[in-house]
Amino acid sequence: MVTVGITDQHLMEVYSDPYISRIGHDHRPAAPIQHPNAIYLSAWVDGKFSGAFIAVKASPVELELHALLKKSAIKQSRNLGLSFLAWAFAQPILRVTAYIIQGLESAKNYCIKLGFKIEGCRRCACVQDGAIKDVYVLGMTRQDWRAI
Repeated sequence: MVTVGITDQHLMEVYSDPYISRIGHDHRPAAPIQHPNAIYLSAWVDGKFSGAFIAVKASPVELELHALLKKSAIKQSRNLGLSFLAWAFAQPILRVTAYIIQGLESAKNYCIKLGFKIEGCRRCACVQDGAIKDVYVLGMTRQDWRAI
């Protein structure tokens, strides 16, 4: 189950998890996004907090997806992702975009299994642990969602 909002305690739990903190890049550690266009959704499995999603309103027609699921939620991650997408496409948007840093192949494969399409690669788009990395762009349109 995915619900809108997150407590401060759960937010700190997510960002202190070593499985999730590996997403830090560009000389910034993984840390909460405090921005009016960012909405946190809490992920729950059997009543237990299992991570979060961030929806960032990139434009009036597009949301960016950021998944921050705990390792313990891997078996339920597809259902949680589909719940997030159901919420996202209940908004007046046309697409959801995911940006995946090179080397996070499990994150890229997760998005593909949810129905995202690889749309391109932003070469040399970020630095992670001192290494220059590409960023993959994956997208799902409202039409793609309706076909799932």
